[in-house]
Amino acid sequence: MKKIFTLIPGAALAMLMISCTDLPVSGYDLVWDTPSEDASGSMPIGNGEVGANVWVEPNGDLVFYISRTDSWSETGELYKLGRIRVSITPSIVSGDDFSQTLDLADGRIALHGAGTDLSFWIDSEQPVIRIAGNSREGVSVTAKAEVWRDRQMRITPEYAGNCCRSISGFSDDVVFHRYPDDILDAEDAVMVRHRNICSSYDATLDLEGIEIADRASYDPFKDRCFGFRMEGSGLAKSSPLELASSGAVKSIDICISTDSGIYSDPDEWTSKVNSIAASVPGSRKSLRRTAGYWNRFWKKSYILVETPDGDTGRKINRAYILQSWIMACAGRGNYPIKFNGSIFTVDPKFTDDGADFDPDFRRWGGDYWWQNTRLPYYPMLRSGDFDMMKVLFRHYFGNLEMMKANARALLGAEGAISPETATVFGTYCPQDYGWDRSQCTDRLTVNNYIRRIWSSSLEMISLMLDYYDYTGDKSLTRDMTVPYAREFLKFYDSYYGRDAEGKLVIEPTQSIETYWYNVVNDMPTVAGLHDVLPRLRALPEDLSDDADKALWQHLFESLPDIPVRVEDGVEVFSPAASYNPARSNVENPELYPVFPFHLCNISTDNLQTGRESFERRPVKTTFGWSQDGQEAARLGLAEEAAANLLAKIGNSHPAFRFPAYWGPNYDWTPDQDHGSNLLTTLQEMVLQTYDGNDYLLPAFPDDWGVRFRLHSTGGRTVEYHKSIR
Repeated sequence: MKKIFTLIPGAALAMLMISCTDLPVSGYDLVWDTPSEDASGSMPIGNGEVGANVWVEPNGDLVFYISRTDSWSETGELYKLGRIRVSITPSIVSGDDFSQTLDLADGRIALHGAGTDLSFWIDSEQPVIRIAGNSREGVSVTAKAEVWRDRQMRITPEYAGNCCRSISGFSDDVVFHRYPDDILDAEDAVMVRHRNICSSYDATLDLEGIEIADRASYDPFKDRCFGFRMEGSGLAKSSPLELASSGAVKSIDICISTDSGIYSDPDEWTSKVNSIAASVPGSRKSLRRTAGYWNRFWKKSYILVETPDGDTGRKINRAYILQSWIMACAGRGNYPIKFNGSIFTVDPKFTDDGADFDPDFRRWGGDYWWQNTRLPYYPMLRSGDFDMMKVLFRHYFGNLEMMKANARALLGAEGAISPETATVFGTYCPQDYGWDRSQCTDRLTVNNYIRRIWSSSLEMISLMLDYYDYTGDKSLTRDMTVPYAREFLKFYDSYYGRDAEGKLVIEPTQSIETYWYNVVNDMPTVAGLHDVLPRLRALPEDLSDDADKALWQHLFESLPDIPVRVEDGVEVFSPAASYNPARSNVENPELYPVFPFHLCNISTDNLQTGRESFERRPVKTTFGWSQDGQEAARLGLAEEAAANLLAKIGNSHPAFRFPAYWGPNYDWTPDQDHGSNLLTTLQEMVLQTYDGNDYLLPAFPDDWGVRFRLHSTGGRTVEYHKSIR
């Protein structure tokens, strides 16, 4: 195989960096002048599909985990690809000048010490990790892959209950295992691959009675192969898992090519990853184009806050920038961002010392839970990260046929239902559905928390329509949004009855996870229908057919009123038109007209109703998936929004060195719900847009200053600067 690595002297490497003095991230690079003890001191880096957690240990070893957004195991865990250890002798920490820098502008980690300079980056256009640099005096180098999936193991109930919720509680006659990785033979390269020889997919569909045409084609697990090929200029194979230099070298250039996909013949995966490795450009070109990508990313959108004390503003800015970094590092892949740690989870003992499992572990597992999955995608509207939003849309639209099958099998209904806790392929998680159905009197889930939550489809439709408002993308709206809306609105139209006046009666239902009993016309569903139906009807004529328009009109004419009640003589929003007030969770569904929907805000006549409802909300929180911050901002409550924001930036997990490792809160670390809500709260504080009108600083403290560039509807960009008083 032709090797095309380019050796870059240190001075030349430095000259490749693009000047970033005018970028909004200037001055916010993260610099560590001491090594880290272990993975709790890692820096996350990625290119949107491939990620790595990178740290330098006290002995000078450069260590990192490799991850991807699509490395699904047989049972739906999102595995790491492996761990790499690069040893350099003499050690880069042997002197007193060690530094590890997250160079945000250029999308790399710079390492310096004892006469050695290295850059670590992930190519912006290929699924390839690069490490390149030089040593002034010459060093010996080894690069070793460390494999922990080295034997077949039956999945224990303890592990499954925490991490494999898709299979947790499985019956005795269904056995699930974790399988070992394959170490492949390759000349002068280390190759490690995991191949899924089986899948939990069929067992799930059989359990839930799901019948779907072309069934096998929807299985994302069976025959999936993922892994990496590692090689380096001047490095030769010293063992099946190790490369080494034959002596001292002054230039270092290591390339790790990755791939994940469905391959009925595993040799096809080998050919694919070899092809990727053969096509990598020289380090000079790879580094330059990656730096160019990140330069453009940071220029596209930003918010920089200034506060009277100075330090608070810098903390807000750092939190906003580092969370934006984490999301961009994992947001362009084949699957949506995982709310419970993204692709940057590490050994679970650092988050919870009671979770003594391997690095593949993440609490709540690999499934997609809508109330959590959605939150990273709201701030992408104003940041202009529309390419990342399409990943979410493609995933859920790709599961539409399965969600239609859910409606048929579980309810005997037309249209589609989207599970609140869904497998990667769109069914209910078997743990929630229930492996033991002996006491069930219907086909719904044994998990009462999510038994009749179907309003997630309306939130997705609303978010898709937001995307259209910002981008004007007719193609996606015609090909995805309208067909998606068709099936879910068909469900509401056909499944629920009408009262004597012809109004829709949504019963039986529940008001998200909090109110379960005697619920009629729950607020999230009613607010969602009020939000999406007028917007669908307002779409250009050529984006839908006559049947769609007739369905939207029929539903619109039968909409029930937004639930309200009078409390202490004041009108407030209600969780439902009627309901048993016993609470089962800590959500405030009565505030869904404020967020995620667009029915109550600073531009609407019912603003005071929203404010009174917010003041009286039963649960007041500042962390995790709670929506209080953006609700306060949308209601123009500057003091409350700012307090919520300041609480959010202090939520870093104390065991982790990287400041944006939030949580675990309700989920896992780094908590992407928390970080995403932080972004959304600040964005709503400085800019809101309704009916094409931009509202500047609608919930921003008077004594703070700000400079921002954000995207708005109609393809507009808003730039604004307010000096501190």
